[in-house]
Amino acid sequence: MNRNLSIILPFLSVCAFVLSCSNEAYFTIGTNWVDTNLKLVYVDSCKAKLSTVRVDSTLTYNQGTILVGKYEDLNTVTGDTLTGIIRAISYIEVSNPSVSTLDLNTNTFFDSLVIEMRFNGFYMGDTLNNDMHLFIHQLEERIKREDAVVGTETYYNTTSFAYNPVPLVETTFPMRPGNTAAEIFVAGGIVIEPVRVKLPDWLGQEMFDKIANKEEEFESSENFLDYFKGLVFVAGDDVKTVIGLKADTTFKINMHYHVQEEFKTEKTLTFSINTQNQFNNIVADRTGTNLLPDMFVDNEIDSYLTGNQSFISAGDGLYTKIEFPNLHDILLTSTYGIVEQAILEIKPVYGTYQKFTTIPASLAISVSNISGEAESTLTDSQGQSLTGSLTVDEQFPDNTRYSFDVTSFVQNQMLAPADEKLFLALRLSSNEMQNSTQRLVIGNSDHSIDAGNITYYNRIKLYLYYNMYNEKN
Repeated sequence: MNRNLSIILPFLSVCAFVLSCSNEAYFTIGTNWVDTNLKLVYVDSCKAKLSTVRVDSTLTYNQGTILVGKYEDLNTVTGDTLTGIIRAISYIEVSNPSVSTLDLNTNTFFDSLVIEMRFNGFYMGDTLNNDMHLFIHQLEERIKREDAVVGTETYYNTTSFAYNPVPLVETTFPMRPGNTAAEIFVAGGIVIEPVRVKLPDWLGQEMFDKIANKEEEFESSENFLDYFKGLVFVAGDDVKTVIGLKADTTFKINMHYHVQEEFKTEKTLTFSINTQNQFNNIVADRTGTNLLPDMFVDNEIDSYLTGNQSFISAGDGLYTKIEFPNLHDILLTSTYGIVEQAILEIKPVYGTYQKFTTIPASLAISVSNISGEAESTLTDSQGQSLTGSLTVDEQFPDNTRYSFDVTSFVQNQMLAPADEKLFLALRLSSNEMQNSTQRLVIGNSDHSIDAGNITYYNRIKLYLYYNMYNEKN
């Protein structure tokens, strides 16, 4: 290219006005130096092919989160079932307490054994008109992988261990996800207390007696876990919400006892949670959805078979694969050209998010090969991983969107041979994938929803700002 033209082209890409895909701006640049026609084109008709991909499992251990509950995923406008009925069960291992701190003598008496825990802020479903109906079971086998080296155990949303079907306790409490404080405190004169669940007295007395008699169950961590293997939190079938609780130092099992001498002195022995071996089992009942297992081909299903929409789901592991089949057609319209900028816009489907089911604050995007294996993460000009910039428009839902600058990906793909094509994989952030049951529903290029007198077009778009120039004959 003529040196003068190479200087003018970047200037034009900045100053050019925006044109629709059916309009083109033609420029005859520097006719005294080079016989070239330049046209600057804005293209928004590049088709995006969406698929929902199912992964085998998702890591859910050692995340500091207890997830428990049940949620039926529906579009509130159409009534359609989306990802099915999501159920979360949490497995909890308890650490051997420091029994040397227990003040024992003939005047020492057991009082109660109480779980104390805090909400972590996550919820999916209506928490105001729906109490948590919780069953707490006792594990019958250790949370332990026999094939793993000690310290390298990993647990997934599909992992489970046997527990006694008869619960230790059944309880109901209000769900207040905003009450996340680590300690009891006074806010505006109101004491914000943790959730407390009293365990059976027989269990507490049994533990107390073993400690008092210095029995072997409390001599070491291994002995203790062989005796008390842990707990399982299971929500009742009437629950309509998945809630998050903290699995950290705020989770305690307090053994309350007292020493009766001249005065009564109350004391506490605390059992803490073993975060390494705490995990969440998350399953989805796909009955009545377009995501039944036999509909997937090689763990993938085209969005045209799922109501012109694709799904991303935490916990049970769904993500969206994005392809651009006609991207190379742009090259056929010119002899030379360059993509100056490419913006990918993702729109959540109307009716799939509301005050009880919020959309994710961010999305993660990466490059994958034809087998779905991750190639690399997409980065910005500073080398930072791209996350979708979310814009929420409550008045005009069609404008709610995530935006990604995918210029480098598009530039590389337009130059790559057909047999080396890569794809984009759109997921929730790793934190949301492992710590929530969050999900997102995305419309493909043909998606629409009729809501009364309004039709919503929540469609994925790729916007290209393209400089093309043809040599004259």
